[in-house]
Amino acid sequence: LKMSMTSDSDERMVPQNSIDSPSNNGENVGSNGPLKKGPWTSGEDAILIDYVNKHGEGNWNAVQKHSGLSRCGKSCRLRWANHLRPDLKKGAFTAEEERRIIELHAKMGNKWARMATELPGRTDNEIKNFWNTRIKRRQRAGLPIYPNYISSQVKNESQQ
Repeated sequence: LKMSMTSDSDERMVPQNSIDSPSNNGENVGSNGPLKKGPWTSGEDAILIDYVNKHGEGNWNAVQKHSGLSRCGKSCRLRWANHLRPDLKKGAFTAEEERRIIELHAKMGNKWARMATELPGRTDNEIKNFWNTRIKRRQRAGLPIYPNYISSQVKNESQQ
């Protein structure tokens, strides 16, 4: 910390590498300059796909350092997991997937990531959004969330 006199009577401690420092103007800065925000371009997608194909999933902060992308590790991880993974299923849930989500929710509650492991190609976020938009609508309409066969199935399993 260095001392900075702001007025005759006002002293305050200012960290040397403060966010307010003129060198970065409060922006997030990576090794390739300021980190980009907003929509991804197809060129950035191609760089990320190529990087993951060569190095695998994992240390997402290394992607920015070694690929030339000006995106933070979290942004790269989310882009891969929710948009670029080759095994992702896109589009509406099938009737079987809907049934399975209701069944899993009856057993697990709001454990979206655990549910996603039971539904290959679907993300936790997609499952959560489905639940919160489609299934909760039934509840607001006064309809039961769980069909009778699921309610009795869960009851039987908890008794065993």
